Amino acid sequence: MKRFKKRLFSFILIISFGLIPAITCQFFTREPTDKNIHIRNFRYGKDPSVIRCNRGDRLHLTFSTEDTGHSFFLEEFDMDVKVSPASDEVSVFKTTDPTKEPVIAKEVSFTAEHPGLLNYIVSKSNYRCHVWCGPMHAFEQGKLVIFPNTLLFFSLGCLIGILFLWLRSVFRNPAEPENPKITDLLEKSGFLQKIILSRWPQIILTILALVMMYMVIMISIFGTKVSGRNLGVLMMWAVWLFLLVAILTPLFGRSWCTICPLPFFGDWLQRRSLFSPERGQTKGYHNRFYGLFLKWPDKLKNSWLRLIVFLILSTFSTTLVAMPWVSGLAILMLLLVPTLMSFIWELRAFCRYVCPVSVFVAPFSEMSTVTLKNKSQSVCDKCKPHFCQKGSPSGWACPYGLNVGEMKDNNDCGLCLECVRSCSYKNVSLFRRPFGSESVVRSLSEAWLTIAIFTIAIVYSVLYLGVWPVVRDYVNILDKQNWDLFGIYSLIVWILVLVIVPAILYALAFIGRGLSKITISTKDVFLAYTGVLLPLGLMLWIAFVIPMLFVNITFIAQSASDPFGWGWDFFGTANIPWHQFLPQYVPWFQAFFILTGTYFSLKNLRKKWLNFQMNSNQLLKISLPIGLFLISVTVFMLFFFTN
Repeated sequence: MKRFKKRLFSFILIISFGLIPAITCQFFTREPTDKNIHIRNFRYGKDPSVIRCNRGDRLHLTFSTEDTGHSFFLEEFDMDVKVSPASDEVSVFKTTDPTKEPVIAKEVSFTAEHPGLLNYIVSKSNYRCHVWCGPMHAFEQGKLVIFPNTLLFFSLGCLIGILFLWLRSVFRNPAEPENPKITDLLEKSGFLQKIILSRWPQIILTILALVMMYMVIMISIFGTKVSGRNLGVLMMWAVWLFLLVAILTPLFGRSWCTICPLPFFGDWLQRRSLFSPERGQTKGYHNRFYGLFLKWPDKLKNSWLRLIVFLILSTFSTTLVAMPWVSGLAILMLLLVPTLMSFIWELRAFCRYVCPVSVFVAPFSEMSTVTLKNKSQSVCDKCKPHFCQKGSPSGWACPYGLNVGEMKDNNDCGLCLECVRSCSYKNVSLFRRPFGSESVVRSLSEAWLTIAIFTIAIVYSVLYLGVWPVVRDYVNILDKQNWDLFGIYSLIVWILVLVIVPAILYALAFIGRGLSKITISTKDVFLAYTGVLLPLGLMLWIAFVIPMLFVNITFIAQSASDPFGWGWDFFGTANIPWHQFLPQYVPWFQAFFILTGTYFSLKNLRKKWLNFQMNSNQLLKISLPIGLFLISVTVFMLFFFTN
């Protein structure tokens, strides 16, 4: 109850800091005026890409196109303006009823205000194109910002409240350790324990995931080439990515790895069974395994290889999303490679050292509310057979080569749950813990991996959610063949990830160590600084994937009814009109998650130094450089998402 009251007080205080500027800005509105704006449409953007006006302004829009047909789709104001290169007139449809006869006009006028309470809280809307004009059509958009920008002022006020709470915690009991409360989930629930111990539920879910992956591959390769109507692309990059980033990883850690179909065939080839571990001895393990079962090279037992694989796929992300057959082949390769690797190397070598998905889920699993650990360290210390790592008659050896008694965090654990089954002492369990309890970076390769996913979240937001068509020209190798610009883009991204951002963080670590005059090495401070990025990094990703799903919900329903684009209509939804999901609230969701990430990053920043017996002055000085960095990123992303 005491912890709940403390959190409630913090929440109310932060909201109060936000309400003060949000309410104050309402008294600084300007008198409405008339604005004449000409919107130039082209592949793949609009000019102006941002329209700023005051509440109540009367906007008079005219349109032209430089190439093919386009549209100006502004759902919050119930308009979809079709622009044709053959006419200086436009057809104005209603988004609420697109079957209604359109109004033909040379100018479209509307008042920049919303009904009721929305008029005071909705400040930003996205206008999009609803006429397919090429492979990068989905990224053609612009922003309408109505002043006063309540959300921006509210967000900045909340940020000040977060900083106030953080500074208060620094100067108030800086050396007081925090012991997060954890709860044994299996001990509390016999039903959950039976589900975990039985392999049937896990295998059924894995086979279902495998069937879904098969469907994604087939539809991506043989379905329509229009990515926005290809169910394979939508299921992979809208639905699955949203579930992985916004739900599975933050709430359940590496739970996707529990049912991931990628190692399914490889596991079967090595074990020759889905249910019963085969007795025997294979290179020190207590189970019988098949294949060459070679040791993975020691020099590659780090995060560098999977970081490179992740960066390669990230660099070509536009091609993966915009060209369905490329996406399908990439997923097929991700299924074949671990299967082939299982013939040669022991256990799940692909998952441990190559898998690009683990680049995301491994570091962010530390933020989750679910963790796997032992019940008693003394029991593990007395255990000589190491059943959790080496296997037993009731469970296979850990596919990730881990000993539960030596695990300090869940970075490397894929939650396959074999250790729960194989431990003869019943000393392994799943636990519930507070969100954001850990943020440990153990090595330089993990530090670079963490920096990569943090940086790529910002790059993707600018690239896919930004309004600047010139930025997208740098990745358009699909129809414009901008290979020279693409080379510059790739070089910039790789240098940012591998050189510039790490150099900035290392310099900040050097400054923080010098200011505080502590005896910790600069490398250790750098690793600690990098771990602090994890909460904000996870929330940046959630803010990025929200519009990816919310914008495409209607297209998912359409494509589910006609998965291959062959004119089918299984569910009667193939031709329903396009509607976005809660478009007026998307910026609010994004601002909320960015501020939440900053709150937990600053909270974890304080926790990093509790074991070093620092006074308040030292704690502030060592935290100040990375704190300023976090605040700068937060302010930038708040402006980006809300203004």
